[in-house]
Amino acid sequence: MKDNEREEFWRTLCSLPGTDPQAESEKLRQTIKYPRFLYRYRSVSSKSLEALRTNKLYFSTANYYDDPFDTFLHIDIDEIRSAFSNVFQTPERMSAVVDAFKLLFDGIFTEEQKNQITVENVTKALSQGFLDSFLNFALALRNDVKKDIWSVCFSENGFNEVLWLKYADQYKGFIQIYDLDNDENFLCGKQEKCSACGIRQYGTPLYPIYYSNTPYDATNYAKYVMLHKMEEQAKTPLPPQLYEMLGPGFWERERIALIKMECHHYDEEWRMILPCRMEAPVMMEWIPSGIILGLRMDPEAENRVISMAHEAGIKGIYKSFIDSSNQLNAIPFERIMTFLQQ
Repeated sequence: MKDNEREEFWRTLCSLPGTDPQAESEKLRQTIKYPRFLYRYRSVSSKSLEALRTNKLYFSTANYYDDPFDTFLHIDIDEIRSAFSNVFQTPERMSAVVDAFKLLFDGIFTEEQKNQITVENVTKALSQGFLDSFLNFALALRNDVKKDIWSVCFSENGFNEVLWLKYADQYKGFIQIYDLDNDENFLCGKQEKCSACGIRQYGTPLYPIYYSNTPYDATNYAKYVMLHKMEEQAKTPLPPQLYEMLGPGFWERERIALIKMECHHYDEEWRMILPCRMEAPVMMEWIPSGIILGLRMDPEAENRVISMAHEAGIKGIYKSFIDSSNQLNAIPFERIMTFLQQ
């Protein structure tokens, strides 16, 4: 996609209110210009070879990505403090908060201690700065938000010299090619073992990355993360009033996952996002239509990768080279072998 097309996609994504996900998904899809092929740059390792052999793509959380500004977001801590303070402004809201605290500390406090969690006592604690202490961990929310985003990364450019250097071990690795027009190679949801998988139920939406020097304001989503952490601690749902104050948050995950700093626009990146919560390790199965061997791969590494590709049922084996126009290119591997044997 061109830069202006990615910008149109991003503007549309940010405009979606989250009240009619099905209709909004279709509206967003109309702005996406899908390429025919996507490419995944890989180094040669036991892990990458096993994934190649088994046609598996593993989802990773954004906090593991090499770029600390991946998922380029801003979290307004003062806004979070203000929003949670507003919860306590009426007796009804304060009562809901008291119930939430009792749930939060259930199993931790004794019944006598929980009986001390009253509207009066909570109000007193807030006046003494308890809220600021409770929100201190908000400074770590950036990482917590990124832990909540699972994705698989691709590029629409299989001859990106920077990506070959960065993600394919300086041309000593390889590329996996995925054909978006070949539905037969997409194995997810088509096997008996897929019956209880969240990916089968919700799909694997694929989106382009938008590049900008302005971060996305993820403050509202950070509030959801805070409440979810409270629920995990309490091991029971919190009062709905605490979520209602945040409004619909259906597209927040996508907005956070699909923005990177402008300096990375050369990646021409696409991401497949996990649309539901699943237990790690999270993976999908998709047979590549081919692989491209790196320009500087040694013969042993080539043989290992080719062997795994054949076992996986991958049909296209290509070797990269510098063509007569001084551009990175690729030709079928058997043509090179034929030439060398002459």
